[in-house]
Amino acid sequence: MKKLLIQLDTDKRASTFDQVVAYDAGADNLIIHSEITKEEVEDIIYGAIFTRSPKKMKNTAVFIGGSDVEKGEKIMEAVEDVFFANFRVSVMLDSNGSNTTAAASVLKVKEEIDLAGCEVLILAGTGPVGVRAAALFAMEGASVTITSRSQEKADKKAEMIKEEYDLEKIKGVEAKTDADFIKAMKNKEVILSAGPPGINFISREMWKNEDSIKVMADINAVSPAGIEGIEPPADGDTIDGIKVFGALGIGSLKMKLHKKAVAELFKTNDLSLNAVEVYKLNEKL
Repeated sequence: MKKLLIQLDTDKRASTFDQVVAYDAGADNLIIHSEITKEEVEDIIYGAIFTRSPKKMKNTAVFIGGSDVEKGEKIMEAVEDVFFANFRVSVMLDSNGSNTTAAASVLKVKEEIDLAGCEVLILAGTGPVGVRAAALFAMEGASVTITSRSQEKADKKAEMIKEEYDLEKIKGVEAKTDADFIKAMKNKEVILSAGPPGINFISREMWKNEDSIKVMADINAVSPAGIEGIEPPADGDTIDGIKVFGALGIGSLKMKLHKKAVAELFKTNDLSLNAVEVYKLNEKL
C-alpha cells in the first residue's frame, strides 16, 4: 500500500522544499493543497480517515507547512478537531521550518554544554523559532530570557510559553539599543539569535566583552548575521574561546530531524508532531 502524505500549505505555492524532503523520507505520493484555510480542513481530513481501514490508516499522514506559523497552528488545531476514536492519521506541523529549526538549534547547543541550570539568552525570542527554542531550553533545565523590541510583547510571550508548556524559568526583556543587548547578555552562558534574515543584534565587540558566554548559535543564513562573527557553515567551531553554530551547521541536523519526522508519521496513525515531539526524535537518529 502506498504511503500518502497530504500536504496542507497556507501559501499560494506549496513549498518545494517540503515536497522534496517528504519524498526523500519515504512518501510515495503527495496530495497537495495550497492556500489552505481552516474551513476547508474537515472535508480533506474526512477523505483521509474514511478511505482506509484502521489497520492501514498509518499509510496516510498529514504535513502542515507554509510561511505563516500562526495560520499553520490554526490548521493543526482544525485537523485534530476532526479526529475521533481511532479514526485519525498522524500529523506534523512545521510551518516555516519553525519546529525543526528550533529543535536542531537547541540540540546543537546541548552538544557543547549542560543545559541544566544554564543561563540562556534568545535574541528575537518572541518569534516562532525563539518561542519554541525557549520552551525546549527550559525543558532541559535552563533559565531563559527572550528579547523583544517591546517589553509588553516580551512579557506576554514569556507568560504564554510558561503556560502552554507548563514551565517556570522564562522571562522577557526589552532590547532595542546596544546598551539593552549588553545588559541582556550579562552572565549569560548561551546566546541564540532567532531573528529574521539580515538583522544584526550584537556586534563582535559586544559579545567579546562578556566573559560568561560559552556557546552561541545563529539561525540566520543571510548577511549580516544576527550575531556578528558567526558564519553560516559554523558547526561547533571555536571563536575567541566560544563554541559557535551557524545556520548551515544547524541546518544539517534540521534536515535529519525533518526527514525522520516524516518517516515516523507512517509507522502509526496516532502521532501529533510539534516542537517537543520533533526534538525528542533526536534520540532515534
